[in-house]
Amino acid sequence: MATEVDRGAIARSRATPAPGSGATSTAPDGGPRSGDDLEAPPESFGARIRRLRRALGLTQQQLAEPRYSRAYLAALEAGVRIPTDEVLRHIAARLDTDPDDLRYGRPPGVAVALVGELNESRRALSRGELDSAAATLLRVRDQAERYGLVELAGWVGYYTAEIQLHRGETATAAHHYEQLATELPDGATALRAAVVGRQAYCLLIGGAATRAVALLEGALRTLRDSPAADPDAELRLTNALMYTFLELDWRDRARRLERQALPLLSRVGNQEWVAQFYAVAGQLRRSGDELDEVERYLTEAGRRYVELGLTRELALCHWARGYVLRRAGRPDEAVAELHKARDILGDVGAVQDQAGATLELAEALRQVGSLDEAYELATVAAATSLANGHAEGMAEADRLLGRVAAVRGERDNAERLLRRAADRYEQADLMADVVSCCRQLGELLLEWGRLQEAREAFQRGLRAAERLR
Repeated sequence: MATEVDRGAIARSRATPAPGSGATSTAPDGGPRSGDDLEAPPESFGARIRRLRRALGLTQQQLAEPRYSRAYLAALEAGVRIPTDEVLRHIAARLDTDPDDLRYGRPPGVAVALVGELNESRRALSRGELDSAAATLLRVRDQAERYGLVELAGWVGYYTAEIQLHRGETATAAHHYEQLATELPDGATALRAAVVGRQAYCLLIGGAATRAVALLEGALRTLRDSPAADPDAELRLTNALMYTFLELDWRDRARRLERQALPLLSRVGNQEWVAQFYAVAGQLRRSGDELDEVERYLTEAGRRYVELGLTRELALCHWARGYVLRRAGRPDEAVAELHKARDILGDVGAVQDQAGATLELAEALRQVGSLDEAYELATVAAATSLANGHAEGMAEADRLLGRVAAVRGERDNAERLLRRAADRYEQADLMADVVSCCRQLGELLLEWGRLQEAREAFQRGLRAAERLR
């Protein structure tokens, strides 16, 4: 199964160098140069035609006719003329090769082989083998650029940013996605959807949820309005928007998206994105009578991730299961799942993901009464979130630490942390969390006999609730 890269689309992608520009480099047998050969002069387009023609025992006249003259072919071989696409197709057919293989000097099957390497780098990334993944990406990028595989080179850029995000280098990754978005070739709709999805994610965790929603809704609307909508691209954008709505606690809107996406699944080729759909959609269910459906969705996501060889994503399924169990009132079971998620994410070095799972685990531990462990884990996750600029993580850590401080009788510290949490949630456009945080603060202030301040906290929560409509 493929992960995120479609082999056919890559093999068909074009680059800007014109035939005869010397932008390709092949060995005498038509294969890619390697090692010391890389410094040798590249084979020109004309020389490539001449070599392939002679290998088949054809004269210039035999190759050119019946549509073109021997003199015209001689001019092509000499580099005096540049062929039109129609001429290129004619010559490639006579030479029994692909037009783009002829154009860029690609050895037969090189695009498919490079996609295989790219997908292996994807699996290495998911296993946390970041140096190996980076080395493979560098090698694939060099070959992709040499052979005019622009879309493949774009995927290399995408996964390079994924490595940065995996390491917790959010700002660097966000800049990389932004730059990549301006360089994508026309027609690379699945790649564009992947990039936009990640741009939105970086906006969301950076505290710009409103911009993230606008970006995704605009991209999805444009894609659906196009004459030939790409189901893979549509599912990728839908997954990203569902996830964003889930973070904003807009579950009704997320469920509508889920229903719209279901008919796409049978037409989507990218099985990683199908698995991603099941993993996100499974988290939209919260009540006890929906847990069987949650398990069905998350099991399906996990099965597909196993087939794809994606380790980090399996950990996210454990996180998702714990997320739902905690909200369904089963914190003991949530603790077990979240421990698994946190351990795997730590093993593969997924820095920010581990911090998020750690916060979820800390909240479950708080609910079962393990306050010291919850406080310790939340403190660690808070430091990671602060270092990576994860606005929601910082707010969530403050709220959890504030609630633990309240149970311990540390009133001043509890109030300070809960007020800062509310501020951070509001700055990040996470109004549902502002409502919840203000309610918790108001209840504590009411319990402490500070009626006016409690009223002000509740009023702030009501104002935030108004903004949810």
